[in-house]
Amino acid sequence: MNGHDVIRDVTESSLSNSGPVSLRELDALFDQSPAALVFRDRGLRARRTNAAFRRLFGLPDEAIIGHLPSEFDAEMDMALVERILAEQVIDRGVPVVDVHVKRSVAGERRVLLWSAHPVTESGQVLGTLCFFKDITSQATSLRQAHDLLERAGHQIGTTLDIYRTAAELTDLAVPGLADHVTVGLLDQVLQGEDLPRPGSDPLRFRRVAVRDTSKTRGKVGYKVGDLFTVPAPVTGPPSSVLLRGKPLLARNRAEVGGRFSHVPDIAEALLARGVHTFIAVPLIARGVTLGVATFSRAEHPEPYGEADVRLASNLASRAAVCIDNARLYTRERTTAVTLQRSLLPRDIPQVPGLELAHRYQPASQTAEVGGDWFDVIPLKDGRAALVVGDVTGHSIHAAALMGQLRTTSAALARLGHPPEEIMAQLSGVVSGHGEETGATCLYALYDPASRRCRLTSAGHLPPALRYPDGRVDFIDVPGGVLLGVGQGRHPATDIDLPAGSVLALYTDGLIEHPGQDITTGMSRLARTLAAGPARSLDELCDSVLVSLGAHARDDIALLLARTATETAR
Repeated sequence: MNGHDVIRDVTESSLSNSGPVSLRELDALFDQSPAALVFRDRGLRARRTNAAFRRLFGLPDEAIIGHLPSEFDAEMDMALVERILAEQVIDRGVPVVDVHVKRSVAGERRVLLWSAHPVTESGQVLGTLCFFKDITSQATSLRQAHDLLERAGHQIGTTLDIYRTAAELTDLAVPGLADHVTVGLLDQVLQGEDLPRPGSDPLRFRRVAVRDTSKTRGKVGYKVGDLFTVPAPVTGPPSSVLLRGKPLLARNRAEVGGRFSHVPDIAEALLARGVHTFIAVPLIARGVTLGVATFSRAEHPEPYGEADVRLASNLASRAAVCIDNARLYTRERTTAVTLQRSLLPRDIPQVPGLELAHRYQPASQTAEVGGDWFDVIPLKDGRAALVVGDVTGHSIHAAALMGQLRTTSAALARLGHPPEEIMAQLSGVVSGHGEETGATCLYALYDPASRRCRLTSAGHLPPALRYPDGRVDFIDVPGGVLLGVGQGRHPATDIDLPAGSVLALYTDGLIEHPGQDITTGMSRLARTLAAGPARSLDELCDSVLVSLGAHARDDIALLLARTATETAR
């Protein structure tokens, strides 16, 4: 109820159709009103106050009656107040409605709501009835709500991770808005599947975030990862949340039990934890319900009201958009990675005289596909070609060109073309895609019989060689020009690989990181290869990725080849 409503009730109640009202009843109405009231005459001197007014200002009637506002209140701008009362309310009969003022009450700074209405008789203004209401708690709640919403703008959605985004919502809402918050998402959201249409099928939700500060029996028993099902058909109050996108409010324990009477397990669990007030709001983004966020209080004494529902809905709305962005990103990224992996070898062939292991890790910061590739090509004469390459950029075009280069290099190798000629042919393929397209490539032709390896590079990073004694060197391969930048030479170099040595071919995502020069990355790779497990190439691959690829922002292709300790026949 605002100031206008209170004053209207007081000043107009005597005009009720129920019959004449006695002066005693009017006196009781004025004196017992919870609103702080003071009547002032045309000269603005106080003629009557009620108990609520005297309590609010901490003054007896003797200090107020007969005085102007400026004679007993020095905190407010009383010259302005008196001018407004005289010129607006008394002279023109225009009320003042719901003005916020601040003053000290009993030593505390309070926020008051002030209104003033003309009191008339036979068209003549007799004076003004002023109303004051202490709205400090509401103003504080409004300020806290504003602060929460402001913080939500930069605390929710800091990543494209669904679980992290949901947890950011719960972290923000506890303890300011709730003792306990949960976020449940439709299982299809997490699986990257199409979202279900409202109907007769049960809805499967998975809790992705739980936050609870209760220290008593209100302590939550829910866990992240819990799966719960809402049976079909969805009826009762929760249907408004799940199907119509409307929030649900339970102001007290009776309403908590009533709202969930058709799902008694939920009602019993809430009441057993001491929950006395509860809000459930849908997580809606782009017109689709993704899940539900719940807010409850067990230890916080205040019941929820409509303002709390609006605040919870606003927070949930912001979180829902971020969660949906993460959902779309996850789906697009999964599709992109699936496409890229389909263009890479599913299994590398066995090559006599070589032990092989490989890893491919897509970029962590982009949903687009990249152009990194690797291949192992057994040849008829017992030799084998090992290839790694990287098409510039992240796009469907980069992935398509990568697939074309991999297919072309394999075909030319099986036809017996030497490495230098293969590089020239690949460069022609890249140049056919326009001047803005480029690629690097490293081609190693290995003969197990002689342990001789011929290496050719097109602007690619040098391979690393781990010797049997654990030393690691980078092989000095003539750089050559990038594929697609013109008719350059790609000279080859020959090297003997010791028995039991490990040749490491990789793409730049493994060693290039923001704020780190390439030599630092190469040094880290050398140390990791030297210190890594020697018995298993798969374990060595894993060790390299854990050490260098944990936070990589680019795709990584890694191919390890260990020469046999006995010469292949």
